[in-house]
Amino acid sequence: MTDTPSSGRPPDFSTSFRERLDEAPADDRVYRVALELTEPTRVSEIATRAECAPNTARRHLTRLADIGVLTQVGDDPIRFERNEAYFEWRRQRRLASLSEQEYKQRLGELLAEDAAYRDTYGVDRPGALDPLDYHDYGDPEQVWLDITSWEAIQTEIRDLRQAHDNHSEHEGLA
Repeated sequence: MTDTPSSGRPPDFSTSFRERLDEAPADDRVYRVALELTEPTRVSEIATRAECAPNTARRHLTRLADIGVLTQVGDDPIRFERNEAYFEWRRQRRLASLSEQEYKQRLGELLAEDAAYRDTYGVDRPGALDPLDYHDYGDPEQVWLDITSWEAIQTEIRDLRQAHDNHSEHEGLA
């Protein structure tokens, strides 16, 4: 039986997502795999994960390296990995493109979350915490998760402010 609104069962999105992946062109599949490369990976492994021929994968990987998305590591065998600088640049561009209203709203949300962590743990920064010394706030794993989230929030506050300041400096320049 097909999952449809009329059947009363929710649709199975994982099945439809997998079908869309299977139907995606090879360059899309290679790109999706490339986004996940956290360490130098051989072309043959990427081709296997993208379900395409190694020559097809190599052609698309070389193109992605040419435009800066990937970095080629080594020649024998050729391996590729994500170019983190490219993704950081894209993130900064996205943050700089926020409108003044979006910037203020997002910054306000982040500052409120930051203040909540400061109040909860009684310190100004997550690096001042040792999860094992904060058992009164929950199990060490939860404290560690909070520390990780708080670090991400403080990083985004810094990056958001930096992107906004850089964008504001360039406004009005012809």
